Formats: sequence, structure tokens, C-alpha cells
Amino acid sequence: MGHPVRLLDTVFMSPPSKRLRIGDVAKLAGVSPATVSRVMSGSRRVSDDARERVLAAARRFDYQPSQLARNLRRGQTATVGVLVSDIENPHFATMVRALEAVLYDRGTRVLLCNSAEDTGKQSSYLEVLAAERVMGVVISPTADGDDSVTRLMDLGIPVVAFDRPVADPRADSVVTDNAGAVALGTQLLIDSGRRSIGFIGGTETVWTAIERRAGYCSAIEAAGLTPITAVGHYTVEGGRQAAELLLQEAPGMDALMIANNQMTIGALEALREHRIRVPEQVGIVAFDDPPWASLIDPPLTTIAQPLREMSQAAVDRLFLRMSDGALPPQRICFECHLEIRQSSQGHHNPITGD
Repeated sequence: MGHPVRLLDTVFMSPPSKRLRIGDVAKLAGVSPATVSRVMSGSRRVSDDARERVLAAARRFDYQPSQLARNLRRGQTATVGVLVSDIENPHFATMVRALEAVLYDRGTRVLLCNSAEDTGKQSSYLEVLAAERVMGVVISPTADGDDSVTRLMDLGIPVVAFDRPVADPRADSVVTDNAGAVALGTQLLIDSGRRSIGFIGGTETVWTAIERRAGYCSAIEAAGLTPITAVGHYTVEGGRQAAELLLQEAPGMDALMIANNQMTIGALEALREHRIRVPEQVGIVAFDDPPWASLIDPPLTTIAQPLREMSQAAVDRLFLRMSDGALPPQRICFECHLEIRQSSQGHHNPITGD
């Protein structure tokens, strides 16, 4: 009698031509349909060997159990909660659209919540999602240490952090290399001949803000330049005020690295009010690549995140976690890329010159 894993490998050589049913998975794994059901529901009443064979079969052929039937048995709804920190931000609007499309394709619906960067609202919405017994939650957190995330996971509701991680070490996360991306954008400005480069960052307690500021500082210090920073709190008005502050404190500033698209709008408003020309006097690189970035004059150089790929990865991880709650947590990090346009082109007449 052959080894179970070897037998499973032999069976897998010829994939089925139609979508698998639970009975098909049971035959491929050499177990009963009831065992497949227990594995897919996260039950621990299954031997390690049987669990390994069922999950191997399910992953090989992308088997997904009937979530509606499974969740009705568990008192859950076929719904995933998606909580974002600012739905008015085009970055998060694009994220939600991408997540919804992927979840819909899997026969799942979305319950959308917006914390508006308010930690109290975040906790309140997480409690609502727990009460609704959603299948899982994808969250872009305002506060990474929220105890409500831990309560969700204690209830057996898996959580995938998107864009920003959460403190609970059991949660999976899908993020980007914020520090590396901002260092790359800052270096682009340095290479264009800029030597007094300001940075407008987000709220200092937010993980992405910390990472993006670190990336800016590393590039500036490596070039032997002096950091010039202000906090814009990830809002339009905050970006405008931060730009005003930098213009006052660093009158020779010839470039700006801006840490999100909302603050970029505010900074551009401030530059226009002061009749400062982009890129002739101030070059700009901005994090996020909203649809309007290529439409303004001059077109904006941006750091683009692969939101659709990130959304697919977040949903894939969430469903895998729902199938096997014993999987170790995973942090998936994507690279950003520069969309180089006219706003970062070099030189220039300094603000203080003619």
C-alpha cells in the first residue's frame, strides 16, 4: 500500500475538468465528505494526516466550499466586513472597488464601514461586524492596537490587515514597502538636482506615516542633505497647512515629497496661492496615483501601489484562513513603482531667485 502523500500526488496528475464538489475532494484525499466538511469549517476533530491531504486537494484545484451553506450552519452570513480609514480618499475608494469585485466573484457580499480616521468609530464598527457574525474582515486600521480586532479573532473571525498592519500577531497583513518607495521617490528628486527637499507626512502614530517618513529621511541623510518635515495628517487641509509651514521655515525649498494624495491637493493649493511654479521652482513627487494625477498641469509624478493585486492577495489569504485557521500568520509585502511625469523634472529657478 503506497504512502498517502505519494498516492495524492498521483491522483493530482490529471486535474478534473469541472468545478470540484465536496465529494470530489473527499475522493481525491481518500477521506469521507464529512471529514472534508470538518477541515473546511476549521474543526480540530481531524487527524493531521487527513487535514493535510484535504487541504492539498483543495489548494491544488482551488476548491471553495459553499460558503452560504457552511455559514448558515455556523450562524454566520456570507458577508465579509471591509473597514477603511477614509472612504473619501481615492486610494481607499479604489481599494474597496477592487476588494468588492474579488469577493463578489467568490459569491460573497461586502459590509462596508468607514472609520474616517476616528479610533472610536473603528472600535464601534468592529463590534458591529462581530455582532453580524461576518465570515471575515479586511481592515485598513486607524489604530493598529484596537482591542476590538483581538475580540474578533477570539470569536474565530479571521482578520486581514490591508495597507496598514494591526497589533494582534494572529492577523495576516497585505502591505507595501512604504519606506523603500518613498526613498526611491526622494532619490528621484535628488537626482534631478534638488537640494532642499521638504516632506509632508501623515499622522505620526499611523504605521504608513512612520514608514514613509523613514524612507524620506534615509534618502536625504544618505545624500548629505538636511531633512525638512511637516505633518499634514493625511488630509487636504493638513497638506495645505504643512506646505505653508515649510514655505515659511525653508524659503529656499525646491522640492516636496508628499506622503499621500489628499495632502498633495492641499500642498498644490498652497503653492498656487504663492504663485510658485511646478516643477520650475518646486519639484513634486507624491505617494498614491489617483486618476487625476495625469490630468493636472503639470502631470504629477507619483508612487503607485498595486491595489488590485493587493486586493486579490488579501481575499485569497482571508479565504485560506477561513479554510484552515491553524495556518501561521503571513505578511505579504508588495513593491510600489514610480509613475514619472512632469512634476519632478529638474531644474529650475529657486523660490528666492528671479
